[in-house]
Amino acid sequence: MNIRINCDIGERGPDHHVDLALMETIQIANIACGGHAGDAETVGIFRTLAEKNRVAVSAHLSYPDTEHFGRISMDMAWDDLEASLDRQMALLPGVTLVKFHGGLYHDASNRPDLAMKLARWLKKKNVDQVIAPHGSEIMKTCLNLDMEVLKEAFAERRYKLDPATSRPVLMDRRHPMAVITDERSALAQCLTVIRYGFVDALCDDGKGGWIPRKAMLPCDTLCVHSDSPIALTLAQNLAKTLRNERPVHD
Repeated sequence: MNIRINCDIGERGPDHHVDLALMETIQIANIACGGHAGDAETVGIFRTLAEKNRVAVSAHLSYPDTEHFGRISMDMAWDDLEASLDRQMALLPGVTLVKFHGGLYHDASNRPDLAMKLARWLKKKNVDQVIAPHGSEIMKTCLNLDMEVLKEAFAERRYKLDPATSRPVLMDRRHPMAVITDERSALAQCLTVIRYGFVDALCDDGKGGWIPRKAMLPCDTLCVHSDSPIALTLAQNLAKTLRNERPVHD
């Protein structure tokens, strides 16, 4: 199995120096299509860069919410959300890989009703690959509709154990431990996922602290967020690591 690095890109204008450098390192570019960030200009520039660097392109689709960067859940009528997704997808004609963003990513992972609507919409748009978390509702629904799912883990985000499902889920970004800012710690988390297929998910110890618990996290692709302060060096060193690592888990 060849684990690839994906990166949410094109969220900071057409000429951000880190984004441009990341395009020389990553294997999948999730290009923002105007829902939470990005516009026709940035989409065109990063799609051209992807072709130049032989980087696969996914449409990075979100709730239409630039004010909150698409990171919060929105209570939208399906017709309105579908119309927004249609507009976003239109900026990347011919692309058949999708990754949802932020609030929509989490809602699609946890809500079977929304996952079904999104999966049927993806099928209608001739999308045949989706980047999604292992065990999520959107993963299960897309697999049932004969789409391929690239199981995703995050390089510089910490996980907690969901007591309801026993699955590792991302810690809320507002939590002080949610984002890993130390490159060595991020690489260590990635190595555990690559080699063994699990992550140390944190659990509340009931005394105001957190303790790690091993949780299964099968992975086909690792995400590095372009706005992380360690994004570029992390992606570069992770790429070197992946060239020498082979997972030992199934």
